[in-house]
Amino acid sequence: MTYLIGGLAFIFILGAAVVIHEFGHFIVAKLFKIRVETFSVGFGPRIFGRKWGTTDYRLSAIPLGGYVKLGGDESNAPLEGEGASDIPLEEQFNLRPRWQKFLVAVAGPVMNILTALTIPFFGAMIQGVPVMPAPIVMVVAENGAGAKAGIKPGDRIVSFDGKENPTWERIVNDALISPDQQIPIIVERNGERLPLNITPTMRKDERGNQLGSLGLEPDT
Repeated sequence: MTYLIGGLAFIFILGAAVVIHEFGHFIVAKLFKIRVETFSVGFGPRIFGRKWGTTDYRLSAIPLGGYVKLGGDESNAPLEGEGASDIPLEEQFNLRPRWQKFLVAVAGPVMNILTALTIPFFGAMIQGVPVMPAPIVMVVAENGAGAKAGIKPGDRIVSFDGKENPTWERIVNDALISPDQQIPIIVERNGERLPLNITPTMRKDERGNQLGSLGLEPDT
């Protein structure tokens, strides 16, 4: 059952990518008034579809790709089992300038790239950009900077040095470069926001650099 669902999901995603890709070729060809004879999802014999105007929109038997057949372009004729059609010269792809042929050719990949770029953007607009939860203090070292500031285990740090929803890494880094300097901090405790001030304890590393320590450990 898992393999069946995976296979169906693969076919669906592939089909969506093909439709987007071929739509790029299709829309640019239409803009240049080039005849689009066929818009096919899949290869091989036509299963079903509908013809609107001069274009046959179809689903074909082999769901491993797709194609757009342009008037005057017989490169896809073997896929359809069809030959050249009687199409007005002004609508034939093969008689168009090279720059138009080039734009029609690259429109498919460009559509895929644009889709890949816009999906995360619209997803963020609809759902919002996820915000990491503020870090929770698990350990408060006795006589450390955190204990002296009044921080308790279970406190959630919601602001540090004026920065809202800081990551633990950001908190530690800011403290490291601020030894013996008072830093405003806001913690959330029992649903209340408490403004405090913490002064990182100065310590020296093996090279003699002065660093700040909070005396706190996060809940991981």
